[in-house]
Amino acid sequence: MIRLEPMAEARFREFWEATIARYADENVAAGRWEQPGALARSRAEHERLLPKGLATPDEYLRDILDAASGERVGEVWYSHRSEDGPKQIWIFWLGIDPTHRRHGYAEAALAAVEGEARRLGSDRVGLHVFAANTGARALYEKVGFVTTNLVMWKEARR
Repeated sequence: MIRLEPMAEARFREFWEATIARYADENVAAGRWEQPGALARSRAEHERLLPKGLATPDEYLRDILDAASGERVGEVWYSHRSEDGPKQIWIFWLGIDPTHRRHGYAEAALAAVEGEARRLGSDRVGLHVFAANTGARALYEKVGFVTTNLVMWKEARR
């Protein structure tokens, strides 16, 4: 149904700016960051994660292509790294273009990334999803992801 292809430099530049803005907006919407400074904070985080852009070791930025037509339907960014334990795949971003949603592409991309995990010798795939993204959460649960922790807070009453 799909194939993952390395992202070209021109696509990466588009992706880079869009994902920095998106991550800033998501963190502001979730109440984690204040709007002033959010874009700079997001950019700093991305620069830390991808200091060499597409050439950053153990980082995989892939366009998701429809296998039959070759049309690009989305992108995925994942890493093969170890934070505090065995190496695992960590998905930083999975996005399907709006006109291609609800056709099974995201599920197929997750299966492909899981195959990459096995190929790279990892037996785990992890990701973070914002609580308000109920559609993504439902998809991840459908394909077998389980919640490992929750962060909660309550606004203090004045």
